[in-house]
Amino acid sequence: ALTGFYGPPPLLTVVNTLDDYGHEAIGLDRQAVIDTSNKLRHERPYYRDFESQFFGFDPTVQTHKLPGGATGSSFEQAQKGGFLDRMPEILQNELPRVQVELGNFWSVTPGSQILWTTAANNIVKGVRYKDASDDLKNLLLERYGKFPFYKPAPEIYEAVFGKDWKKIVRNEAGYQKIEDVDLDIEKRLLEHAIGRKATADELVLYLQHPHDAADFFKFEEKFGKTWVLPPKVWLKRGGFSIGDRFEFPDAYGKHHSIEIGPLRRTKDGSFMTILGVDYHPEPILTVVEDEARDKVKPKTITAKEIEALALAGDIRATLKGVVNSIPVAVGETVSEGDTLVVLEAMKMLTNITAEISGEISEILVSPGSSVDIGDKLIMMEI
Repeated sequence: ALTGFYGPPPLLTVVNTLDDYGHEAIGLDRQAVIDTSNKLRHERPYYRDFESQFFGFDPTVQTHKLPGGATGSSFEQAQKGGFLDRMPEILQNELPRVQVELGNFWSVTPGSQILWTTAANNIVKGVRYKDASDDLKNLLLERYGKFPFYKPAPEIYEAVFGKDWKKIVRNEAGYQKIEDVDLDIEKRLLEHAIGRKATADELVLYLQHPHDAADFFKFEEKFGKTWVLPPKVWLKRGGFSIGDRFEFPDAYGKHHSIEIGPLRRTKDGSFMTILGVDYHPEPILTVVEDEARDKVKPKTITAKEIEALALAGDIRATLKGVVNSIPVAVGETVSEGDTLVVLEAMKMLTNITAEISGEISEILVSPGSSVDIGDKLIMMEI
């Protein structure tokens, strides 16, 4: 909002346009925005690797209809998910087909993400509308609003909800009341995740970005405040070599100098690097992970194997993502269809449900855990 590579701050474009329509941005100092933009413009290039690599005009957008932001994030998710080679098939064939099948729903938030994720899952899993996300179910139940043009065909509802889809739609369709968040519970969850008391500011950040915020707080706990070092240090491509020196002012204007000193390997296989911080030597220990262990490639597991294991009480992840929540506890009795784990992937939530009735004997993950397809989540006694 404050700076682009060229031209005025994008924020001013919005403000000036609103002004033309008689809407004043009360309390906004235009000159302060310009001054901030001029200050930040020099830092912007360091973030280039973290921004969308899509520039210019995409002639295929009239086919897949994804907005610019969604297009960039979709390719990022495909790269992380290991199916980048399937993107032409997803964007040019499956996504347009899904959009038509789902009532030509608006390709804007949350529609664009739901349409894209559904198309990607259809191609990657090889079965259309299998293991539908909660967001897709909510779309079909019209919890995001009525379908603008027409409703999806009955076979789509049956593929997502099963044979009892008519009953589910009849009982659950329509707008759903959103309950207030219990801040005390959320604060306890945050404090459990970081292992200490949380401040009010940390709770606010956590409520907006639960998993990223918890990881960020743990990072600062281990390495210190991130604002101490400028972007040119944090985001330097390729890292630093022995003998490199960089200088910078801190947030309070005090000048600092850091030089990368000699490096040696310790007896336990870790590395000791001497940093010259303001001309004072500071030893930094880097623990090296077990390289042999990291090279062991986990055995892949098929969707049919995951289904068979679930019937035996061995609950596995059906997709690659992050554990969003676990609404059950050890010792709790659950029935077929009950939600055991909620996974988050590609900004969508997916419920992992019980295929049988039984008792929760072991929970092998926690909220915030990263999981891959086939990873163990929960063990049940049947």
